[in-house]
Amino acid sequence: MRQIAIIGLGSFGNALAKALASSGVEVIAIDRDKDRIEELKEYVTLAVACDATDEKTLKNIGLGDVDLACVAIGEDVEACLLTSILLKKLGVPAIFSRAVTPMQKEILKAIGVTRIIEIENEMGKEIANAIIAPRILKRVSLGENHSMAEIKVPPSFVGKRISELNLRQKNRINIVAIKRNVPDIDKATGSKTTKEEINTVPDPDTYFDENDIIIVAGTDKDIKNI
Repeated sequence: MRQIAIIGLGSFGNALAKALASSGVEVIAIDRDKDRIEELKEYVTLAVACDATDEKTLKNIGLGDVDLACVAIGEDVEACLLTSILLKKLGVPAIFSRAVTPMQKEILKAIGVTRIIEIENEMGKEIANAIIAPRILKRVSLGENHSMAEIKVPPSFVGKRISELNLRQKNRINIVAIKRNVPDIDKATGSKTTKEEINTVPDPDTYFDENDIIIVAGTDKDIKNI
């Protein structure tokens, strides 16, 4: 089982730790604030109130053995940078660090962290995407200007086959999966209901229904265009 350390338990670090723990990951949560540790300890594998800028403390907790560490410290730039350096020194194979200023971002690049997290910037882009393209329900970046997105099926697709639309050639979009609610019976009550089915290998002759959710991959521009 993967073991991940989350250092800094503000709003972002707290939510991240809970989400990872609920998915079955072993989470080590660290923060100076004992109240934050107390709030989170029932959700994670280990919660420790300590100073993450102390190398000896990090060694004693066993952070040199984790698969990934995320430095989610937002308010203390110096602590974020020093912690990232110490994790690098301990040989942590993957380090995600939060940056709140351009200078901090440049220093983290120089340190050589695996990924720099810019929450405000990323959230701003997501909200902009939601305003510009409201049919996009979720989006995961695949790299610069490329994404996988979950979208409500466009009205122009309804009643047509995948092969008929020829999306790969005409729109430079790949259909990854189709989510659809199908009729079902509640075994406990016998009442009619629906359940979600996900077709991860949609046949070219599959017709689109007006309530379908489709998962597509392509450039951000091409996804917005459909």
